[in-house]
Amino acid sequence: MLFNHFNQFKYLRASIHRNRKISFRFKKYFTMNKMRVNLSLALLAVVLLFSCKTDQNVTWKHNDNTVRVRLSAGIQALNPYLARSAWVRVVADLMFQYPMDFDPETLEMAPQLVKAAPVVSDITDGEFAGGQSFVFEILDEAVWEDGQPVTGYDYEFSVKTLFNPKLPLQAYANYFEFVKDIQVDEANPKKFTVIVDRKYILNYGVVSNVTMLPQHIYDPEGLMKNFTFRELSDPAKSAGFADDERLQKFADAFLSPKYGREVVSGSGPYKIVDWVDDQRIVLAKKENWWGNGLSGKYTMLAAYPDTIIFLPIPDQTAAMTALKSEDYDVGFELETNQFMELKQDSFLQDVYNFYTPPRFAFFYTAMQNRNPKLADKQVRQALARIIDMDAIIRDFYNGLGERVIGPFLPDKKYYHKGLKPIQMNLDEARQLLAAAGWNDSNGNGILDKTIDGQLTELKLEFLYTPGVVYQENFTEVFKNNAKKVGIEIERVPVESNVMGQRMRNGEYELAGRGAGAYPLPDDPKQFFHTDSAQPGGSNYTRFGNAETDALIDEIRQTTDEAKRNELYLKLQEVLYDEQPMIFQFAPLDRIVVHKRFDAIVTRKSPGVSLQHLKLKN
Repeated sequence: MLFNHFNQFKYLRASIHRNRKISFRFKKYFTMNKMRVNLSLALLAVVLLFSCKTDQNVTWKHNDNTVRVRLSAGIQALNPYLARSAWVRVVADLMFQYPMDFDPETLEMAPQLVKAAPVVSDITDGEFAGGQSFVFEILDEAVWEDGQPVTGYDYEFSVKTLFNPKLPLQAYANYFEFVKDIQVDEANPKKFTVIVDRKYILNYGVVSNVTMLPQHIYDPEGLMKNFTFRELSDPAKSAGFADDERLQKFADAFLSPKYGREVVSGSGPYKIVDWVDDQRIVLAKKENWWGNGLSGKYTMLAAYPDTIIFLPIPDQTAAMTALKSEDYDVGFELETNQFMELKQDSFLQDVYNFYTPPRFAFFYTAMQNRNPKLADKQVRQALARIIDMDAIIRDFYNGLGERVIGPFLPDKKYYHKGLKPIQMNLDEARQLLAAAGWNDSNGNGILDKTIDGQLTELKLEFLYTPGVVYQENFTEVFKNNAKKVGIEIERVPVESNVMGQRMRNGEYELAGRGAGAYPLPDDPKQFFHTDSAQPGGSNYTRFGNAETDALIDEIRQTTDEAKRNELYLKLQEVLYDEQPMIFQFAPLDRIVVHKRFDAIVTRKSPGVSLQHLKLKN
């Protein structure tokens, strides 16, 4: 009780300091005959005085329809096809749109640029027999920022861009490998058909969720018009374009700052009006935006804030200070200990709502499987046993996470519940390392082994992102525990974008990272297939073999859900045994939203739908 009273007093003091107007209607308690007021009544009056919230007339620091969003990192460019940061996608999604996108409440795909879901038909004869066709029609009202209509030709251009061999977009293009043709209706360019030559578990999601680019703005010279989609998507034909100057010229322009800073233009409700590196990016709602008035029928066209300001504040302590000063309205990925501390602050409880929704993501420690020191699965199995993940979640994440045994989230139907999370066991780790031939031959406390005629010590670099408290703590514990079994770990701080580049190129040994997911069946190809284990590829661990490749290929084309789930289980068993990465846990998010806004909190990244934030009356 005393603690609660103290917090109420702290709130009153802070409110007065911030010029908050509070009306009190309890004077009668203090005008009674003093001889009749006893201690109990006085205490009751204090409790009533400081606990009643309904009679407060609170004045916020900001009362405008502007949403201020804290980012944990700065943004250097805003080309949605070249995004190497989740924050780029968060900002870009307010300016660029998709034919269909995931509704933040239902997580079902809903029309955004099109009139309705595509008409899907099986193809029973002809060149693409066994495949499917998807027919879309773009909304009549949909226009680009300059007033030009959004058409099927823009869709075709957007997908062709993925297949430009001079652009680093192969990871995205892989999802479209079964798309064989895109046909625009010449009589009605708003209507187009996408043709696939076979069934694929993500066909519907892939062809519907394309980031739409305005062809006339991103390719003003019409360089990509010289090539059909069928030519670019056919490996045999596209090989003949390896030295084509037109593709190179387009790629050079697309990769330039022009289309990441100077020209960022889509069909969405917002546009950039101010951008100062590492300080702010300001988006304002377009005047007379074409989607106004359509949100009653199309929820994905709602856009309530007038202005959205993104404020990069990488430092967690600075972020906490800024929150207490109401410098931002929405905060994501707050450090867990600070989040729990802030959540208990009675003053902040009256200013912000605190949310911990589950995320479509999991954390992992990547291991470069082709590195000679990590090529033996017994070494990787040993590394998975030197860390107490349950304690990590409890102590460093305040219990806001659920352990995973593989790359699929625990609430998926095909999550393998028969496999138990690996527990910390240093003795087992030592045995596995010895079985892999690692011993301390010179008595210096570090295990060693002769590899290719060279005595090699088991020293490993562990890349982590500086300023991310969880990674800093995790790598420190990992280093200390590894030392106990004869492994020397060097913790190396690397900025997130640099780490991503090194991982794509396989230039690392250990690295801490997270992976996102979608409310769709998982396609493991990008993460675990050898096709993706090339320089620049998304198979960061470089894991894979003929068995797992065949299993992944079968998963991707099995439309029978029960049969596909059995394949998912088998793949998880292989990954559990091979341990290409250390699977950590699926986190809960830590989000704050100012109480002057109604919010849709969602599993969809970033956890709150920014365009749906609605100022309360």
